Amino acid sequence: MPAQRSIRIGHVPLFTLIALTSIVCLAISASLVTYYNDNGYPPRGAYKPRIRILLVASVWTTVVSLYLLFGFLFRATSMLFGILAHWIPLTISFILFLIGSASTTALTNGTDCGSVKEGFKRCNIVKGLVIVSWIDTILVFIAWLFVSALAYKARGVLGTRNSTLLDA
Repeated sequence: MPAQRSIRIGHVPLFTLIALTSIVCLAISASLVTYYNDNGYPPRGAYKPRIRILLVASVWTTVVSLYLLFGFLFRATSMLFGILAHWIPLTISFILFLIGSASTTALTNGTDCGSVKEGFKRCNIVKGLVIVSWIDTILVFIAWLFVSALAYKARGVLGTRNSTLLDA
């Protein structure tokens, strides 16, 4: 059974990193959506829904990660910040980021920003968004694995069920 200290030490930095990368992803995707709404989206490809799904994923993950971070710091033994309250939002975050990151990567994979003509402005920023969104996807997946391992451990300890992260 993991010690409470190790859970507390691992939870705070991981969710702080997730919150920071989500805020960066939120800023980049929001600036791209604003710019492209004013000036028109690139003519080649479906950038509009792909950038917007990353915007939704980053807003969702920012709110959830801050909620879970501060909730865990101040009310760690509450059911509102237990295993299920971590696992479900992290699953949603991971799915949203995976869809957005993979589809935007597939769209920009063969694009060389140095040789792009007038049609695709802010190409480097879109590629930066892809990088940050993949970093966030990986961090959310690591947190999801961490919580899933705790859920498995909480379910299997002496046949009892525990609800909070610290009881796992």
